[in-house]
Amino acid sequence: MRTNAAAPESAKAPSVSVIILTKNESANIADCIASAKLIADQIVVADGESTDRTVEIAEEAGAEVALLPSWDGWGIKRRQAQERCRGDYVLHLDADERITPELAAELKAALAAAQGHEIFALPRCNHLFGAQIRHCGWYPDYVKRCYKRTFTQYNEARVHEHVEEPQGSRIVYLKHPLLHYTYQSMQQCLEKQKNYALNFAEEKGARGKRVSLISIPLRALFTFIRVYFLRLGFLDGRFGWWNAWSSAGYTLNKYLALYVEQSGRRIR
Repeated sequence: MRTNAAAPESAKAPSVSVIILTKNESANIADCIASAKLIADQIVVADGESTDRTVEIAEEAGAEVALLPSWDGWGIKRRQAQERCRGDYVLHLDADERITPELAAELKAALAAAQGHEIFALPRCNHLFGAQIRHCGWYPDYVKRCYKRTFTQYNEARVHEHVEEPQGSRIVYLKHPLLHYTYQSMQQCLEKQKNYALNFAEEKGARGKRVSLISIPLRALFTFIRVYFLRLGFLDGRFGWWNAWSSAGYTLNKYLALYVEQSGRRIR
């Protein structure tokens, strides 16, 4: 069910705790916290063994830092961080995301009118190497990130985690975008895709999912077709071309990792 949220200007928004997951995000965390302060009454930085100045910068910026070193997956991390929250509502951010003043104002009004069973979906505006991607399935890239703290939480998935939707949930789609400054370098892209592929394989393998070797290149080819043609990636020029091939490569690697995992061989 898609609805637009609105509330009288005089309505007062409930308190909000913002959760930011980090690992070696010293280049991003200060700007992310600064944008979170537009909406947050509490900011919790859930750090996973950063070796740079992420923790120090976060504390200097006024955030509460929760050190969560053990790797159980992003879903578990979000659930653990939520236990540290005190706000009526929880909003999840990644360190490379930014809240705009327009989004903050819209969300405050929506929360003031909320009944408690809403899950708020934010339209994410993604940037690749500094360029805004308008197609490829990247915009509007709705992400369900805000909800009443006592109503729900994230699931326990290691990667591609999502908010659980209890019976009676109502999804509210906001209008103003959340800015997402994704990969800033090729090294960052490859490292992130590698980690996601390995965790995907371990999680799916543990659940008994299997894949045939012959299907893997076909899955990668379909990913390219979906991103470049069906989702109009060609309209994004060279960035759409790159994104389609990068997505295909990620699909290839995560299913190859799963094939190795199901064969009983080591993938790390």
